[in-house]
Amino acid sequence: MKVIRIQPGCPPPDAGRTVAALGFFDGVHIGHRRLLDRAAEIAASRSLIPSVFTFSDDALSFKPDAARLTDFSEKVELFRLAGIERVYAADFPDLSGLSPERFVSEILVGQLNVSVAVCGFNFRFGAGAAGDSDALVRLMRDLGRDAEVIAPTVLDGTVVSSSAIRAALSEGDVALAEQMLGRPFSLSGRVEHGRGYGHTEGIPTVNLPVAPHLAVPRRGVYRSRAVIDGAGYPAVSNVGTRPTFGGAGVNCESYLLDYHGSDLYGRAVRVELLGFLRDERKFDTPEDLYRQIALDISAARG
Repeated sequence: MKVIRIQPGCPPPDAGRTVAALGFFDGVHIGHRRLLDRAAEIAASRSLIPSVFTFSDDALSFKPDAARLTDFSEKVELFRLAGIERVYAADFPDLSGLSPERFVSEILVGQLNVSVAVCGFNFRFGAGAAGDSDALVRLMRDLGRDAEVIAPTVLDGTVVSSSAIRAALSEGDVALAEQMLGRPFSLSGRVEHGRGYGHTEGIPTVNLPVAPHLAVPRRGVYRSRAVIDGAGYPAVSNVGTRPTFGGAGVNCESYLLDYHGSDLYGRAVRVELLGFLRDERKFDTPEDLYRQIALDISAARG
């Protein structure tokens, strides 16, 4: 897969004609997958290159209240798994002043050589978000190209969207979030040194700091799974600030139930949240906390 940075006025990356799925794709949820799957289908049927046009991480600067479900590198990997061969990434400020007409003629057609654009029903583009999905179809066809609009994906009467997933997470409903994402909601990173309490108690722990720009589920304890080098291990995870020890900043601390491998410090780990157990709270003593952790582990094993 190629990741290609796009700037206005730059020459096209190459002459290959493409199908481009358009959007920010935060979460790459099941609704987004319909766009990606359709782009791949069209590409296969017309001998075109399946691609995505999206924005870099800087794109969230114009949506400051919308914490991200996925960062850019996670999105790229999910695009790859969906069969996408190219990711065209632009910085939002570079394109924010282009009219809908210029965005289509100069960027989609002029730079990316898009034969077919695929977008969602609520897609907006151009300066001031003046363009919508109908405008995209019209502008592409005016230039001898084509576009398709994908209808919303509805789950139990609710339109699947990134904001709906964030709402589910805020309630601790990771099961609903998993249904909308098509995979468990997860937090990833490299393991940092914690305070060592877990090892003192004979329970290996994984401490992952949560970046401020990422969505945080309801603070509390979850039944979870830690994925290490492709292998999954049952775990109990606390998402929060570790108030018993006067912690600051949001952290995902996971107690691995059946892990007997080597030291994990500095290793890349993904923690999948599978079910809410209880709210985070401050305990009077560390011993009280450890007794509760033992109960949490029993509840997680079910």
